[in-house]
Amino acid sequence: MDRTAKDPVKIQTMFSTIAHSYDLLNRVLSLGIDKSWRKFAVKQLPRAERARYLDVATGTCDVALEIIRQCPDSKVTGVDFSEGMIKLGAEKVISAGLQGRIELRPADVTALPFDDNVFDASIIAFGIRNVQDAKKGINEMGRVVKSGGKVVVLEFTSSQSRFFQPVFHFYISKVLPFIGELVSGKKGAYKYLPDSMLNFPPPEKFSRLMEEAGLRDVRYYKLTFGAAVVYVGTVQ
Repeated sequence: MDRTAKDPVKIQTMFSTIAHSYDLLNRVLSLGIDKSWRKFAVKQLPRAERARYLDVATGTCDVALEIIRQCPDSKVTGVDFSEGMIKLGAEKVISAGLQGRIELRPADVTALPFDDNVFDASIIAFGIRNVQDAKKGINEMGRVVKSGGKVVVLEFTSSQSRFFQPVFHFYISKVLPFIGELVSGKKGAYKYLPDSMLNFPPPEKFSRLMEEAGLRDVRYYKLTFGAAVVYVGTVQ
């Protein structure tokens, strides 16, 4: 992954800029399929009584809220490096009446402000491709999880079926930026995202990166003709 294109300050500013339209754009650009992808990813989290989960790059808290739906007695800590995203996420949490179940705080995945072995699992959805040092981020997500717990990653991939790949590439490189600017009203805000999706490594390569970051038994599941992939690794 090209780290030079991932200036943390620029990416942080971009996400804060588009935060107000982020949820709508996700629904429009994925044709609503992103909700089922998140549900599948959350299902990969290990279940435990009064479990504690960490949702990294929580954004507007879609994953955090889905965790509570699937695991009603759990608690979730959501972190994000975009203050704008956290603000909107907090509004959704309050609206759902889940202030005592979902805690939000600003944090960078490469330097998580938690002790070792705190959570039962950690998860990141559509965020790892924006991290300058993805291996360090995965390592941190594993560090804060108890031994035997899971690290779950949901991400787009550049590797799809032969039939679907041309359609995906056209949609991501041409349609996504156009609709993104139209809905967000921010010219150029969606120029970075297509490159980040198309340049993300194929599942086999990213699985190896997760293993190099200290996880074991890494497996992955391709969703919707390989447009998105869920990776699951076990903490040593």
